[in-house]
Amino acid sequence: MRRMLILSVIFSVSFALLAFLGIAQVRAAEFSADMFIVPKGDEPLKGKIFVKGDKVRQETSEEDETQIMIIRPDKKVTWLLTPEEKTYMEMPYQSTDKTFEEWTADKEKNAKFLGEEPVSGMPCKKYEAIEDGEKTTFWISKQFPFPIKVEDAEVTMEYKNIKMGPLDDSLFELPAGYDKMAMPIVPPKE
Repeated sequence: MRRMLILSVIFSVSFALLAFLGIAQVRAAEFSADMFIVPKGDEPLKGKIFVKGDKVRQETSEEDETQIMIIRPDKKVTWLLTPEEKTYMEMPYQSTDKTFEEWTADKEKNAKFLGEEPVSGMPCKKYEAIEDGEKTTFWISKQFPFPIKVEDAEVTMEYKNIKMGPLDDSLFELPAGYDKMAMPIVPPKE
């Protein structure tokens, strides 16, 4: 059950973060970073993120088990891998998840500018946005148009040790020798 909660948090944070990237900037971005996710009232989760254009790979480890999520909008798929078991689950990538909605002048105009504040040693502009009644705070790097910290009522996520530079394409491919597992069926709430 905790694994599904962690995956939900990772998906939510990923989509919230990437929702503020413009498609042109995403295609140009290539970096890796340490990722820190702190769900309210739960244990912190540490991991790594790798971004190459619109491809994303996130790795998290907990209690001797690693979870890897690879998001491939170009193939319209998201893979969830469990390396210790050499298994993976495949889900269709949904463009309606607003994963790559551009951080536009309109979004900036509709967000409240809170000032400037460094995050992980990088100068950032801090904004507060309210969407569907939910407040989210974003720290947007001044070096590249990317949120490196996001905080809402449920979770805080921050990137540290950001390294810009080329990444191997194999990081974003499904490894050979993994067995496909069926997605668990969640019964409807009564």
